[in-house]
Amino acid sequence: LILIKLGTSTLTSGTPKISPPFLVELARQITQLQTLGHQVILVSSGAMAAGREKLGYPQLPKGLPAKQMLAAIGQPRLMAIYEQIFGLYGCTIAQVLLTRADLADRRRYLNARNTLEALLAHGTLPIINENDTVATEEIRVGDNDNLSALVANVVEADLLILLTDQQGLFAADPRNNPDAKLVEIIDTPEIPQEIWESAGGSGTRLGTGGMVTKLQAADLARRSGTT
Repeated sequence: LILIKLGTSTLTSGTPKISPPFLVELARQITQLQTLGHQVILVSSGAMAAGREKLGYPQLPKGLPAKQMLAAIGQPRLMAIYEQIFGLYGCTIAQVLLTRADLADRRRYLNARNTLEALLAHGTLPIINENDTVATEEIRVGDNDNLSALVANVVEADLLILLTDQQGLFAADPRNNPDAKLVEIIDTPEIPQEIWESAGGSGTRLGTGGMVTKLQAADLARRSGTT
């Protein structure tokens, strides 16, 4: 079972718009994995970006209601794009929206797991996003990197892949340090402190994550046995 997480900056190829050419290639690769016998779950950001694009990039007040409005407009649009593109490859998709509360409560946690297992058993591709339209600050995971790690724990995923617009994890910020070395593998029992320090904050205006949330997700996922 492979879980793939897709951030906004990857989904848009660094532009303000959802990138259909990127999604066509993503759909081709995911359906190829399914043909090889792998089960796949996609955790996808991008609802707010899709909403912003639909409204023509309005100037909005800062705060949760404006973000929730954009997510409410963008989420069905995002799923319609996914349905159209994955449909080209004969792949049925399913929408699953989660909050931290869904995964913190034992009964709802088991319900989420049973739903995801049923979807996978019927050969569909579950596409998961945080339920931004109703989530308050208290029940938000806050970023889809950590959400993907929580889901990896729910479904006991074998592999979690966090796609990013960067080449990978660097020992320092490559935008500030041209000599920063790519970290090919971390095989120590704990993620080294200097790696945490070099990860810094969110990298793009579009996303809420950055490399630090990817490290948090990797740390969380490996503790539950996911590579």
